[in-house]
Amino acid sequence: MFAREIRNIVACEGSDRIERHESFGEWRKLMEHGGFRCFGVGEREMLQAQMLLKMYSCEDYRIEKQGEDGAALTLSWQEQPLYSVSAWTLHDIAGSSSSVSQPS
Repeated sequence: MFAREIRNIVACEGSDRIERHESFGEWRKLMEHGGFRCFGVGEREMLQAQMLLKMYSCEDYRIEKQGEDGAALTLSWQEQPLYSVSAWTLHDIAGSSSSVSQPS
């Protein structure tokens, strides 16, 4: 299932390397440098993630928020982060999102 991804990480470097595994902190820096602003993850999303995790329960998995501002949710297995999920929007010069329409 992950053979191609593992091979790329282990055997390739430079422009041949497609897969790059970084911490959420590193991704956050890249996204903010690229002009994006993190929306954060609300309590509703956290509860939904916890409910899904309970449906496929395993003691070694857990969900936690990343950062003091709850910028992302991270799924971990045995204390090892596997995936982080976050929401981003373009941050325009005026400081508001250009992707969210305001009611008139």
